[in-house]
Amino acid sequence: MMQKQNKIPHVFFAVVIVLMIASAIFSGRKTWASGDVDLVLLLALDVSASIDAREYQLMREGLANALSSEQVAQAVGAGKTGAIAISVMQWSGFQEQEVKIKWIRVSSREDLLDLSGQVRRMTRRYNGGATDIGGAIKFSRELVNSAPFLTERKTIDIAGDGTNNVNRSPAIERDITVKSGITINGLAVIGEAVTLVDFYTKFVIGGNLAFVENARDYDSFETAMHRKLLREIGSLYLF
Repeated sequence: MMQKQNKIPHVFFAVVIVLMIASAIFSGRKTWASGDVDLVLLLALDVSASIDAREYQLMREGLANALSSEQVAQAVGAGKTGAIAISVMQWSGFQEQEVKIKWIRVSSREDLLDLSGQVRRMTRRYNGGATDIGGAIKFSRELVNSAPFLTERKTIDIAGDGTNNVNRSPAIERDITVKSGITINGLAVIGEAVTLVDFYTKFVIGGNLAFVENARDYDSFETAMHRKLLREIGSLYLF
């Protein structure tokens, strides 16, 4: 009788160990399935008064074409998890920010083509507004920090064609955002604002390996966006 009682603790501990191992394996799989990504990327597009209808169309189509490129798909697939998360928002003046495409995990060319289609159908939220870059950064930071993905890299892209003209300096929100572990890059559409790259460099971008990509005008937006995406995701296809 005593021998049977002594066997019970051994069996109990063996069962506990097996359950702990199974739990760890299941937990790991659950984490993976919930959306590990190499990069969380928020694309923040300026739709203020300085952008007319034609320029908005060029910006929207340029982004869609860049996302659907084979080179971007290859860059995504070359990462550790082979996936990134993307969301798209539009911004203008004070308290004028809106998410247009919610977070989506992309891990294939098909996913990127689907996202590209959503961008092509994206309507414009604001017309005739001011340019609140600081507000756009604050709104973007909150979106990125609430993204339901595990990642080591978080990036906000601010794309626009003018300097800040309402609310407080974007450098204030930039600094807060960088301290939270998020990188801010810029895409400056120069046009007649020849010092815009300098403004973005001094007051907008920040964080690990932050940079400003520039486009001469909105006809050049697609090429600039393509370059920027490849550089952010990580690719040898820089041109």
